[in-house]
Amino acid sequence: MGLGTRGSRFGSTEVIQIHLFLGFLVRLIFIVYGEHRDKTSTLKYTDVDYHVFTDASREIAAGGSPFDRHTYRYTPFLAWMLLPNIYIHSTFGKLMFSFFDCIASRLIYEVLLRDGQSKLAALKCSFMWLYNPLVIGVSTRGSAEAIMAVLVLFTLYMMKLRLNLLAGLFLGTSIHFKLYPIIYSLPLYLSLTSDLHQDYFWTRFLPTYSKMKLVMGTLISFFGLTGMGFAMYGEQYIEEAFLYHISRTDTRHNFSIYFYLLYIGADFHIPGLNVATFGPQIILLLALGYKFSNRVDVPFAMFTQTVVFVTFNKVVTSQYFLWYLLLLPIVVPRLRVTWQKAVLLSMLWIAAQVSWLLPAYLLEFHSINAFVPIWLEGIAFFCCNVGVLMALISSYTTLLPNQQHHSSRKNR
Repeated sequence: MGLGTRGSRFGSTEVIQIHLFLGFLVRLIFIVYGEHRDKTSTLKYTDVDYHVFTDASREIAAGGSPFDRHTYRYTPFLAWMLLPNIYIHSTFGKLMFSFFDCIASRLIYEVLLRDGQSKLAALKCSFMWLYNPLVIGVSTRGSAEAIMAVLVLFTLYMMKLRLNLLAGLFLGTSIHFKLYPIIYSLPLYLSLTSDLHQDYFWTRFLPTYSKMKLVMGTLISFFGLTGMGFAMYGEQYIEEAFLYHISRTDTRHNFSIYFYLLYIGADFHIPGLNVATFGPQIILLLALGYKFSNRVDVPFAMFTQTVVFVTFNKVVTSQYFLWYLLLLPIVVPRLRVTWQKAVLLSMLWIAAQVSWLLPAYLLEFHSINAFVPIWLEGIAFFCCNVGVLMALISSYTTLLPNQQHHSSRKNR
């Protein structure tokens, strides 16, 4: 189907709108199926976190604090957003997350157009998010990752439009909702360096008017929202929504390479263990943020940083994968990877997850002592992620396909 060409039945705008409708319809079908599954099966479809969100909203409706609900450790504004779960219908949040999924797909399309991609290429890349089974499953089961996806993409889109103050406002909001987007601050800030400040390492950090707008926007939105939360719920909010995540040690089985170390060390209280796990993570985040901090390379900096942050984290769950899968469609056009290599890398990544799930299933549902196999599979998954990331970094180019063709002809 042609996009925006003479004789095509639909223009590019109509095509993307049709697919957004279809994407939402697919999610609606899964939501309906999930409701039926929850009522008829012992193996529930809805994520446990969704019940936590809804219970927190119920506490607000009763005049209390969302943090009165045990294990609610998110921004209070998420619970406020889900009040319709109490007053209208319990599936409201899932529908909202699905709608945000569609917004994220449209933003991917718009960012790629701003990046110089063709409408057809931008459309195909947006499908990587819109029709991704993992994305569909996470949102329709009731995880709020779609909200973060929209906030991060709006940050990137505003940077493309050179609306640095608005980019900062979205960045600060995303950091308020979940702390991890703070890792994007370095490449976003350095990408606004003028040509006059490119010569020396330290001059790239000098403030400029554009940089200050980004910083001010970030500080205003982050401290504004955080201050409102503190004014409403006091120290309990700071403890649950921020301090908990910094000091968190999850000894339950997860994809992290540190899982078994933290599990066996839980009873010994090894000093500095939690801090030590941050070391490799922070070094790589700073290195990648600086390496790919040119304006054109910022999406790739954000992508590689997110892969590193998730891969080297103390806690790694399937939902975390969405943090970098969100940015993958934006960097795909700049990867010089054959279809065969792309399929191979994808299959390796999926196979590493599937092989981890078998011992995890035996432990979770059959109470079989499979901690060591889970740990070994976690090491294999870690190595797989590092290998895939290295392959993508080696395949990355700042030139678009049409620019590569022009450059090769010029060099002949």
